[in-house]
Amino acid sequence: MKELPQHYDNRQLVKKIVSDDELRLGDVVGIHRMGGLYDHYGIYTGNGEMIHYADPSGDFGTNIVVHRTTLKKFKEGSDAIFTIDFDKYLKNRQVKLFDILTPLRIDFVKLLELLFSSNDYHLYSPEETVARAESRLGEKSYNIATNNCEHFAIWCKTGLNESSQVKNLLEAVGNIVRVKIK
Repeated sequence: MKELPQHYDNRQLVKKIVSDDELRLGDVVGIHRMGGLYDHYGIYTGNGEMIHYADPSGDFGTNIVVHRTTLKKFKEGSDAIFTIDFDKYLKNRQVKLFDILTPLRIDFVKLLELLFSSNDYHLYSPEETVARAESRLGEKSYNIATNNCEHFAIWCKTGLNESSQVKNLLEAVGNIVRVKIK
């Protein structure tokens, strides 16, 4: 089994490279786009089909909508697909107060995360996950910061509206601001 390259490491998500025939109903499936610049996510619905939040012509465009597509089309331009291990995902996502209060400073990004995130989740069955994805077919409320493809896929599986990519970006911006302040 191939391992993810080191630059794809993500503390919030535990990713496992899989082959098409290893996919199971209700899996949250991700692919690396543009050499790992970002990841795109969807829900595997069986029979070689996915539901995801994207423009039917590609990830971005003027008609971003939750829609059904083939796994082959979903994977276009990516050589590997991965799934999320939700037992590890849910264990790693909890922010503790001591993560925020470090000697002589407060990590404001983690403070906001603690204040606005929820530990109230439910790990839905594969059938429930697919039903949740199908319930949003046709939705056109895409927002890269608050309702993107990762938010959609994580919500289908857990009920949580989260994106590790958005969190990582906020963390990086927070680090840059901290460096400039010093």
